[in-house]
Amino acid sequence: MAYEWVLEAIQGARDLAVFANSEAVDRRTARRRREAQEIVEVLRLIYFSPRGVIKLLDDIVLGNNPTEDQIAMILPEFNDREYRVHRILALLNPEDREVQGGLTLRAERTLREISYGKGGVREKVKTLLNEALTFGQPISREEAADLRDEILSLNEAIEAAEEALVAAIR
Repeated sequence: MAYEWVLEAIQGARDLAVFANSEAVDRRTARRRREAQEIVEVLRLIYFSPRGVIKLLDDIVLGNNPTEDQIAMILPEFNDREYRVHRILALLNPEDREVQGGLTLRAERTLREISYGKGGVREKVKTLLNEALTFGQPISREEAADLRDEILSLNEAIEAAEEALVAAIR
């Protein structure tokens, strides 16, 4: 009889271990999904909308120079988001090198490159539009085309990363 009790206790311990392990896996999976969802939200926030700066640059490439009013309409919103964008980019490329759990090195590198790319492109847009508005200098078509293409490439990288993360979350 004592033997049966020991067997039952051992089986009960095994059942608890399986339960505890499944709970840990569920918690870890839930945490990783939350982290992935946070990254998806960040990527969506830093995505360049086709209606703002991209539209303005497209117009310039087509030979339609924007008026100061058109630039002035885009620039304040663009400049006002600067602090928020920098804070958001820190989530993609944390300074303490603590990256979201469960990401591969390639995924970390991709997010870091997106973060750097967004910061660099934002600065170029800001400089170009501020100079045009402040000094009344027309923006060259070539400069506008290069910047637009850089933004579109960044958007493609954001789309690919976001798509991969959304697929992993599902």
